[in-house]
Amino acid sequence: MKIAVAADHIGYEHKEAIARFLTRAGIEVLDLGPDSAEIPVDYPDYARRVAEAVAAGESDLGILVCGTGLGMSIAANKVPGVRAALCHDTFTARRSRQHNDANLLCMGALVVSVPHAREIVEAWLQARYEGGRHAPRLAKISQIEHSAVHTSGAMILGAGSSMADCRLSVAMAPCPAPFGPLLFAGRLWDGIAAAADCGFHAIELNLRAPSDVDADELRARLDAVGLRLSALGTGQAYLADGLSLADPSPEVQKQVVARLQSHVRLAARFGAAVIIGGVRGRFAGHQDDWHAQRERALESLRAIARSASDHGVQLLVEPLNRYETNFINTVAEGLAFLEDLGEPGVKLLLDTFHMNIEEASLAEGVRQAGSRLGYVHLADSNRCALGMGHVDFASVMAALDDVGYRGYLSAEILPLPDDLTATRRAGEAMRRLAKGRLQT
Repeated sequence: MKIAVAADHIGYEHKEAIARFLTRAGIEVLDLGPDSAEIPVDYPDYARRVAEAVAAGESDLGILVCGTGLGMSIAANKVPGVRAALCHDTFTARRSRQHNDANLLCMGALVVSVPHAREIVEAWLQARYEGGRHAPRLAKISQIEHSAVHTSGAMILGAGSSMADCRLSVAMAPCPAPFGPLLFAGRLWDGIAAAADCGFHAIELNLRAPSDVDADELRARLDAVGLRLSALGTGQAYLADGLSLADPSPEVQKQVVARLQSHVRLAARFGAAVIIGGVRGRFAGHQDDWHAQRERALESLRAIARSASDHGVQLLVEPLNRYETNFINTVAEGLAFLEDLGEPGVKLLLDTFHMNIEEASLAEGVRQAGSRLGYVHLADSNRCALGMGHVDFASVMAALDDVGYRGYLSAEILPLPDDLTATRRAGEAMRRLAKGRLQT
């Protein structure tokens, strides 16, 4: 764990004592100043440093000390994604974590002694967020934060651009999955609460089959925190059950069509899209046989597309990198497949992780997709949250703006270092990116 600490000149001695206490406890400390109490400093400057470090995922938590703690808490809470709690006793410190999932602790050096401050810090760190009934309340706080940013004119998703109309989603799964980049796999209800808490507008759900989830319970859980279902992933039908559109067996083709049509029916209940990615499978045998396999896949997908059209569901074909399939790797191959499919309602899903492997330029790939782009996965070069690798997301966002993209931006990322931290980092980074603040 890493904790960022800072103070003003009045809180300097408390800050130094807290930093020593944390270090002795085996916690990494990011000391953001000041270096002495000799020169008066302005508390908003140091509050901002710590708050932005927490919001950016550079530290897991933050601690701030000024004279009363009031100024620090007010300033820190201006940074989106920060929940700063002013605590002068162990009871409120614990409650701030258990009920409010506070990620930043503020104290006043003129209010509590150094020994008492250490007790407060210890109680705060030992407490854990309880979720449950508190999740919808935190979701409402996030909604207030987002709406306030919009009405101030500094729109979260790119003021003055088409990106202002995009919405943020995050991919997860109701069951443990062999597919790695899914958050809260097997802990879906926890994941929904976390997504709401972290400022997402929707979740994307990767299912082996619709029977993996109770649709009524899913609806109730999403409604309780004000989230939507953006899309259903289908790749686990291939990974777990061996069903793929590339399979030469007529019986398997019949099964995969039926399975994906059941995904379509579930998606229709939620106004969600259906993703055709890993479920395409791989071409097998000699390359001379691949054309026939592709034709069978086209025929099966046309049947699924007709069902999707009848139900008002968007189908999305996702190019995947060469290490995962040999069936549609690039934007160009995806567009050629859509042309041969002949179903104008079917669009492409572009994933920046796969594009980073296959495309000479991610931005040009987006522009090449143009009006056929229907959905976007955002993941860095290492499949982690944005900012953890080397993808030039600023150029991707500019290209999305150029083509007038207004669909979902969905984080399909590895749960590293853990599900909750990955969710938070993704949400914070995606909002900063759309505001032009992510350093690439």
